[in-house]
Amino acid sequence: MSQTEIVIASVLKPLKDPRLYYRFAFSLRETNKYLINIIGFSTKKETDEKNIKFHSLFWKKRNDPSRLIVGFRFIKTLFKVKPKLVIITTFELLPAAVFAKWLFGYALIYDRRENYILNLDQNKTLRGWKKELSKGLVKSIESCSNLFIDHHFFAEKIYQKEFPKIKNHTLLQNKYFGIEQIIKPVKLDPNKNLRFLISGTLTEVYGIMEGVTWFKSILTDYPNAILTVLGHCPILEFGEKLKESIGDQKSINLRISDSPLSYADILSAYQGSDIVLLPYHQIPSISPKIPSKLYESIALGKPCLFQNNSLWNSICSEYPAGIGIDFNDIKNANANLVEFFETSFFEKNPGEEVLWKSDEVRFLEIIEKFTNKN
Repeated sequence: MSQTEIVIASVLKPLKDPRLYYRFAFSLRETNKYLINIIGFSTKKETDEKNIKFHSLFWKKRNDPSRLIVGFRFIKTLFKVKPKLVIITTFELLPAAVFAKWLFGYALIYDRRENYILNLDQNKTLRGWKKELSKGLVKSIESCSNLFIDHHFFAEKIYQKEFPKIKNHTLLQNKYFGIEQIIKPVKLDPNKNLRFLISGTLTEVYGIMEGVTWFKSILTDYPNAILTVLGHCPILEFGEKLKESIGDQKSINLRISDSPLSYADILSAYQGSDIVLLPYHQIPSISPKIPSKLYESIALGKPCLFQNNSLWNSICSEYPAGIGIDFNDIKNANANLVEFFETSFFEKNPGEEVLWKSDEVRFLEIIEKFTNKN
């Protein structure tokens, strides 16, 4: 039986991105109905796998001028593949995807991972006229493309409120892709050499600086503690600021990259940690969302400390899997940590509610619906 060609495309997300590869592509491959083409960022050639082909669309720094022509490269790849279904994960490729849809007649799904306009407004990456121009551009692209998009995936529940006019959507949250594990109850021993972890994308609004400052403040009472800061730092100036803040502090292991790290590296870091820090700024572009790191921490049985957030607390308190603190409250940092150490975590075993498996059926039903159309 011939397999149906599907494209999953991004620009800056790595080819083995957790959502594109571990969630979407793995689920599709298990059906043996589809040949999946993942298009995205890669600085090296990825080896094709069973039912999965990799196509590098962009491999340079995010501000490189060649990024302006990724749409043409994308259309060229579509011409070779001739897919039945295309899933776009960034507004940047929507114009090319809409144009190519007219040429090739495929179904088009927009995987809305971000509210880009709100991000631009809140995340301090651009200022002044550049910010306003970028917001206007994104709004125009998404608005003009909506007529040609057959379906939307929402990565966050809050998008149902933020985009009320979009009715043809399916909620697919960034839950942990792995299988359900038996998690034993955890009560941390403060006398041991505790290992803390901050991982993922390293930016100002993700509270990395606050997390580092908070950690340094507890070293007086916990001198053997170790913090690993591991991830992709897309803004050079912030990376330099972070290095300067850490200085020659031997208790902090800084591993940053100017390109996305492999998800395997992130998962390996979880295994070598005791406590996960989630010091995200509580701003409108972040606080209503559920970080994938929260799902990962729960699914892997790693207690977490997160910036006070009622939604995250409602999720974590069920097991419990972590507690909320104010990372800016340095005065009470050690007192908060004492409370953390007195808590017995994972008295209840996490189930499918934190796993991608709980959303997988809905995902596959939508894919089948649009690939079975004539």
